[in-house]
Amino acid sequence: MLVMGGSSLARSGNLRRIEDSLRAAGVKWAAFPGVPAEPTLDWVDKGRRYLRDTRAEVVLGVGGGSVLDVAKAIAFLAHEDAPTAAYHRGERDPASAGLPSICAPTTSGTGAEVTPNSVLTDTERGVKASLRGGDLTPAVALVDPELTLSCPRPQTAYSGLDAIVQALESYTSTGANPYSDALALRAFELMAPALPAAVEDGGNLEAREAMALGSVMAGLALACARLGLVHGLAHPLGHLCSLPHGLICGLLMPHVMQFNLPVAGPKYAVAARAISLPNGSDEKAAGALVDWIHDLLEEIGVARPLGECGLREADYPRIIDEALASGSTKHNARSVTADDLRSLLRSIATGKTP
Repeated sequence: MLVMGGSSLARSGNLRRIEDSLRAAGVKWAAFPGVPAEPTLDWVDKGRRYLRDTRAEVVLGVGGGSVLDVAKAIAFLAHEDAPTAAYHRGERDPASAGLPSICAPTTSGTGAEVTPNSVLTDTERGVKASLRGGDLTPAVALVDPELTLSCPRPQTAYSGLDAIVQALESYTSTGANPYSDALALRAFELMAPALPAAVEDGGNLEAREAMALGSVMAGLALACARLGLVHGLAHPLGHLCSLPHGLICGLLMPHVMQFNLPVAGPKYAVAARAISLPNGSDEKAAGALVDWIHDLLEEIGVARPLGECGLREADYPRIIDEALASGSTKHNARSVTADDLRSLLRSIATGKTP
């Protein structure tokens, strides 16, 4: 079962390449196209029905993080009978292992090809959250930078921001360890110069390769260490503001970094030195990294206050409740209270860090 998004895979010529490869290997396939950028539980239910109808034995996801998340969830729940919502809400656990999935990303962003989760939106509850389980991790990840060459400029920017945020958040997470630190720091070092270059020139294969490698390394790091407050806030805010996940993450990052400085400052300083930012004390180096994130958002043309995108004070209570319940928030470098979040949301709404 070949899970994919809209028409971009065909337009780029990559669909033909994939089909030629499958045909040459003697593999039969059934296509499941049209997965949207913010997939809902209904898409997984629809895919699970299609899987049963076609009697497919493997699920192949080719696309951005949303496509891969749907492909993984379809394979994960292949042998289950209850609606996807029951597993997404934690009401049920799969009774058996699902089918194997193979994931080939066409963006450099989520690292979904190596993570044990699937981010889906429950429209009935108005909640965007992760379905989790070790068997969600794909059996095979095929990371080919050439698949990302046709990724449009906005999607290159948004997905790349997500990858950079994931590298920095997993590096400073309370779950961080020497293994995840090595992956996360190297991922950030690779992607920091590569993202502006890939946004500027989508055909820059060297930049695309650095982004692809950095993204998968950041995915491995977060799978091991978890993330932080940016992702705790990104899901409720992304649903509220109807903005791409990676863009939301990028816009949140400098605010959360500023909040985390008292605890994560020494690690931010290491990351700053890894990309040759002006040296000095740890405090100055960490501050330079926050400034660098600000400058990056300006350089790739995405900086904006979320108050212009639908964030209102009346929404704060719900956002705070969802963020505090998030596993990402619970792994943030600095512990977070409702008052902290209220103050952060005010600065996020104006786009100005304290």
